[in-house]
Amino acid sequence: MKNKKILIVTHQFLPHVSPRTTRWSLLIDYLVDQGNDITVLSGTRPQASAKNYKVLYFGNKSISSVINTVRQNSNDSTSSNLKKLMFRILKHIYRFLFKTFAWPDYAMFWIFTIYKNKKKIHDDYDIIISISLPFTSHVCAYLLTKRLNAEWYMDIGDPFSLKKFSSENNKYLFSFINRFIEKKYYKNASKIIFTHKEASELHMKYFDIPSSKVVNGYPIGIIDKNSLSKSINYNYSQKPLKIGYFGIFTDRVRDPENYLKLVHNFYSYKFEHFWYTNQESKKFLNKISNNQIHNIYDLVSRDKATKIMLEEMHILLSIGNFNKYQLPSKVIEYISLGKPVLHFAEIKDDPLYKFEDLFKNFKIINKNTSNEEIDKFLKVFELGEFNFDYKTFDSNFTSKKIINDLS
Repeated sequence: MKNKKILIVTHQFLPHVSPRTTRWSLLIDYLVDQGNDITVLSGTRPQASAKNYKVLYFGNKSISSVINTVRQNSNDSTSSNLKKLMFRILKHIYRFLFKTFAWPDYAMFWIFTIYKNKKKIHDDYDIIISISLPFTSHVCAYLLTKRLNAEWYMDIGDPFSLKKFSSENNKYLFSFINRFIEKKYYKNASKIIFTHKEASELHMKYFDIPSSKVVNGYPIGIIDKNSLSKSINYNYSQKPLKIGYFGIFTDRVRDPENYLKLVHNFYSYKFEHFWYTNQESKKFLNKISNNQIHNIYDLVSRDKATKIMLEEMHILLSIGNFNKYQLPSKVIEYISLGKPVLHFAEIKDDPLYKFEDLFKNFKIINKNTSNEEIDKFLKVFELGEFNFDYKTFDSNFTSKKIINDLS
């Protein structure tokens, strides 16, 4: 894909921290290097101007302001008790209304913003690419395709109507329309990108999507030889071994409870955990551990997270999902750094089992993993015997692979 004019529609973009923003910042860099003219249509206010592509920001300024005020004041330690109580009540009302009536998801008001400003978006694009989550991005892209004569590519991060738990909206109200709209969009799209084979097969079967439309694009990363060198030469004999987790947890989707039970059985190594996560996940961690977990921090930017991983952590931790159709995309970025990666699998058909044969710094563990297995895996790094497989990574987990498959 070269010398195309491309509009990327994504409610979430930089500086917002999420798997989607990380993935598409890398893909955009590659597309620009290939001579493509990129414009990002975003609902996230940019903090700095992009160097090699344009950003069109259309946000819900008044609505966002109200929501942020409610959130901040409900947790503000300097506010009076009465004021905090009032804002907490408002926050619960807001959550109830959104969980009950919002469609397709929390970003629903962006649809009206894009519709109102659609004439400001020029009609000379070759390709429109929409990115979920949230699914709202696809709704906005569909509206734009009605007036822009361009091919439409959909990037599906997680299931929408087929998600069993933590659905994006009230399934009791919207189950039919969710599936109707999703099928309609897949029919209209020229290409549909899924993160792995299991997810694409599920959607192809349920929505009758022809294989000619489907691209399986695993999560991606970039190889930095300086970073790899730091990881390979890191002092892995230090104790305690520091384990870093960077991400969020979702009830009945991704939960660290079984992993925490397992680590109590590790005797040869003393582990010290560091958790970088959001407010809801902090509450979740404290709840399942009776407030016994320490070293819990806020999510940080991708650059800062990478610096912490390289300079402060011995091991990087991934927690698997309770279904095989969602894949924790951070794993590829972990692997690309060259640090030992432990992935706790909750299910027997976790889609990441195939990665064990590809990368020597990746180890699947589960509730039955023995202390000896962990010891054998980490000994390779302690002895300085680890070598990274550049060729396998470059062939399967880079921007080049996905863009070539789309072309």
